[in-house]
Amino acid sequence: MSQAEPGVEAILAYHEATKHSVVSVRSSGHMLDFTNMPRPWKLYDAALPEVPLPLELARTGVSVGDALPAAGAPAVNASELSLSRLASVLQLSAGITKRLRVGNGYMYFRAAACTGALYHIELYVVSGPLPGLPAGVYQYGAHDNTLRLVREGDFRAVAMRAAGLADAPAAVVVYTSTFWRNAWKYQSRTYRHAFWDCGTVLAHSLAAARANGLNARLVTRYADAVINDLTDIDGETEASVALLAVGEGADAPPIDAPPRMDIPVVQLSRSPIDYPAIREAHAATVLDGPVPVRPAPSPNEEPDQAGENLIPLGNGDALSTSLEDVVLQRGSSRRFAREPIAFPALAAMLDAAGRPTGPDGVDAGEPFNELYVFANAVEGLAEGVYRYLPARRALEQVRASETRALTAHLALDQPLGGDAAADLYFVADMPAVVDRWGARGYRTAHLDASIRAGRVYLAAYALGLGATGLTFYDDEVVHAAGAGPGSAVTFLVAVGVPWRKRSTAG
Repeated sequence: MSQAEPGVEAILAYHEATKHSVVSVRSSGHMLDFTNMPRPWKLYDAALPEVPLPLELARTGVSVGDALPAAGAPAVNASELSLSRLASVLQLSAGITKRLRVGNGYMYFRAAACTGALYHIELYVVSGPLPGLPAGVYQYGAHDNTLRLVREGDFRAVAMRAAGLADAPAAVVVYTSTFWRNAWKYQSRTYRHAFWDCGTVLAHSLAAARANGLNARLVTRYADAVINDLTDIDGETEASVALLAVGEGADAPPIDAPPRMDIPVVQLSRSPIDYPAIREAHAATVLDGPVPVRPAPSPNEEPDQAGENLIPLGNGDALSTSLEDVVLQRGSSRRFAREPIAFPALAAMLDAAGRPTGPDGVDAGEPFNELYVFANAVEGLAEGVYRYLPARRALEQVRASETRALTAHLALDQPLGGDAAADLYFVADMPAVVDRWGARGYRTAHLDASIRAGRVYLAAYALGLGATGLTFYDDEVVHAAGAGPGSAVTFLVAVGVPWRKRSTAG
């Protein structure tokens, strides 16, 4: 597959145009217009039938460690999809977990991390009949924990054809991005954020499904227009970005794909701004159907390394806190204490990141991204840069050097990057990705990285540590990590000791 293929050239050009550098950041004159700030959730300007979800979150008691999937492992205590279990998946993915009083109102925080706390990921459910829930297409209203009926009837067969699914799931969850809600702050770079933020939500969805005994299959290659029409979104201002087939269902009755209905929606803000680069990037990646990927190349064996360069991770700390407790308590860290974390804690977070994402039924172990650890303060690990080798459960030293100043600089000169105990950078060999996966692979690589980063968040909070996503100077990170030509940074999550939990000794 040539990189000159239509779409590939355009998406790589988008990536190049939206890279951060010291010059681009300092020359940006972008100012936040709070009089034009988008509302934080979708509201329909029409009366739709509603199904309120249980106010009390169901408690599975499954630990974070058990909720994160292992290669080929089935769900925990296999169960059928019910309204209660569906509610758990939705609430732990995108529900409101806490609120903060700001002036005369409140700022609401959701279950999963999101850039700028702008929460532009919406969830829809294409469901077969469940006890207490008639078959239909529903939008999940996070603001009131309610499902709203967009279409009446069992449309799973439409979603299955669009996604290339042979076996009927009990439901298909559709993840969308409302671009303007994020572009208000991040402008054209928002198209990257669509997959960053969808991925952290998906990390929660996959864990919640597993904890509730539900098998879940991630689909990234599907017929975009069919799914957009099914959920009644326009595919431009709001577009689907991923699907998750949940549970096992009865056979789905055959049905034709329906047209869009254009149900009226309350405008997000007084004057939404269009960013052509987002539309062009999205147009470059859309598919007419579940196009298969090229065959996988022969696997590259991780090269033998001298003993002094490989550092075994050993057994990581147990992630024994329940998934529900971790999600309800989770919140991105705003300040780190410059204190070390234990080596077994880092090992546990790397293990969480290394578990499979398995998009589109490909080999669950296929790596879209390599993970580089910039270690500032990890007990028993020299300060420096390392590459994580998941198959060997080891770190390969790239170089030993002081990293505090470097990590603060790479993270857009934000102190958090340098104050963290470690900065975990996900980096994709983007030429290889698009050669096999086409332009759509750009999206999948970012989703893969952000799902893995979302699992790092969960592991960090299960261990009583903090985590936060940061942005970065693209090319400088690639250089510092020693990654290959054309490599693209797909996510950064910084981990460390939260300032509020810092040691007061001495």
